[in-house]
Parts: sequence; C-alpha cells; structure tokens
Amino acid sequence: MVNLRKIRAKGAMVGLLSLSLLPVAASPSASDILSAVDSRLFLASYVSRVTMETTRPGSAPTSMTFEGQSRKDKGTYLEILAPARTKGIRFLQLEGSLWMFNPKAGSANALRLSSRDSFQGSTFSNADVGKSQFSDDYSPELAPETTIEHPELGKVDCLVIDAAAKSAESAYGKIVIYVRKSDLMPLKMEYYAKSGLLFKRMILSRIRDFGSITRPSVMRMESLDKEGTFTTLTMEAIEKREVPLSVFNKNYLTR
Repeated sequence: MVNLRKIRAKGAMVGLLSLSLLPVAASPSASDILSAVDSRLFLASYVSRVTMETTRPGSAPTSMTFEGQSRKDKGTYLEILAPARTKGIRFLQLEGSLWMFNPKAGSANALRLSSRDSFQGSTFSNADVGKSQFSDDYSPELAPETTIEHPELGKVDCLVIDAAAKSAESAYGKIVIYVRKSDLMPLKMEYYAKSGLLFKRMILSRIRDFGSITRPSVMRMESLDKEGTFTTLTMEAIEKREVPLSVFNKNYLTR
C-alpha cells in the first residue's frame, strides 16, 4: 500500500528545497544607487531649458533662464537667455573645468571658474549646473535607511548613500543622497563642506514625465549658513538629442 503520509512529507521537503534555490532579489549597492540617481536626473545626451530664481532676505528675487546642451561622456554647454543684462553669457564644463565667456566684456578669452563658487549669485555651485553625473566626482557608501518627511509627498521610505569626494577638485566634501526606496528616485540631498560642515540642502519635487525622462522638475537649494537664502531651479524642458562633439570645444564657446 502506498504510504501517502511519506509521499506528502517528501513532496513538502522537495518544495522547500526548490524555494531555497530560487534567486533572491539583491538590495542595490551604493554604486547602483548613485548610478540610478545619475540616470534619473540626466540623459546620455540631451538639450534642456531651465529657469532659476534666487531669494535673499531683504532683496527682490532675481531670475534667469538658460539653455543647455550636455553629453555624459564630454561635458555641458550653457547659454543665458534672460535677463537682458546677462543674455548671451556662455559656460562650458569640460574635462573637470568650467569656463565662462561674456561676448559683451570686450575680451576674446574665456575665464576659468572654480567648481565650488556660486553660479551667478545663486545657492547652486558652478559644478551643480555644469556637471551631468555625480559618479564622476563622488564615491558612494551605503548609509542606514530612513523615512523622510517630503514637503510634497509626505512620509517616504528612503535608501541613503554617503557620496564622498574623490578628489580635492570636487565641489563638496560629501553629498548625502536620499532616494525613494520603491523606485530610486532622488528626493533630497545634503551638501557638506570639506571641513564636514553641512551647509546646503536640496529638495527635489514635482516629478514630471518629459517624454525622454521622468524626473523631478523642481530643485530647491537652501543655504544653511545664510538664513532665508535659497534658489529654486525649474526644469522647463529636457529632451534626448545627439549633441555634436563640436559643442564641447573652447572655440565654440568663444565663437
């Protein structure tokens, strides 16, 4: 007579063994998360239009609009469209350096800028607007997961990485990046000086589908050492496009 009890027991053991052999979804590494942040914010080659407004205590807000052309493997070219007093000023991020050329200045030479300095008086650094990926300049490590209170999304479970500068040329000593656990969308960043001082914080919001990419369209950078000072950068448009290599040349900048 067939022993059904033994057959069932053997079948259960085989089932458990089969389950144990199934692949287990691995948690993303720190490098995976930083790569995801890069891909969430930037395309391999694209054009964009951005408006930036800076608010300071006791002063009227200042605003500017600029267009950009970027390639991850080369750099970024920017040109200011408004206001009229700075219209036509151009910037080129190339091989770790940011260059500025003002056609109205009467000089045929471009001026080299520090990556750590403020971009046109905003709370963003030159590197913030010129760089098209974090992984070039920062080495990430996993930090403990946490839940943040996002001003638009409420409580959000986040994975966290500490991205430390690879070299003294990096704009910051460390950036702590908070990404939504469900889809690795970056929602918050904290910026530390080389001394270890936390001095800027950015909130990313209004996630929008641009066709080529779905990403936060508003980035609010707050200065923590200048109370009440912040810059809001709004991505008006971003489109996948093959930017010609000729753009990434100082001759193109000063043409």
